[in-house]
Amino acid sequence: MKYIPTILCVLFLGCADDDLNSNQIDHDIVGQWQLEATKISPGGIVDWSDVTNGEIYEFKTDGTIVLSKWDACKGPLSGTFAIYEDKLFLRFSCDSTLYEPSYNIWFEEGKLILGFVGCIEECSYRFKAIK
Repeated sequence: MKYIPTILCVLFLGCADDDLNSNQIDHDIVGQWQLEATKISPGGIVDWSDVTNGEIYEFKTDGTIVLSKWDACKGPLSGTFAIYEDKLFLRFSCDSTLYEPSYNIWFEEGKLILGFVGCIEECSYRFKAIK
């Protein structure tokens, strides 16, 4: 009886990975996107700030993602992604740390915009399609 919570937790976590990779992704996000601008507000109105040599996110049809870099890590990373109700969920690890950021997702004039979920002020990232 005392092991039931542990078993349920393992089953729940085991199903979570399957959910991210269970189907082929047919979405406008599939492909390579390079960060070109950010809109980060410490409080107040801000405009887009250009980014030089921004990181590249490659979204694949099998639900995997390759990131050219992440602030806390060196080198390219790979993980999984899922899209549900206009939200993008990422999952990847670096140096034994699991990262699971989530973003609001939309497109403007052919650009991919990711708005960090949970940000009180403006926290948006604009990507241009490459390849």
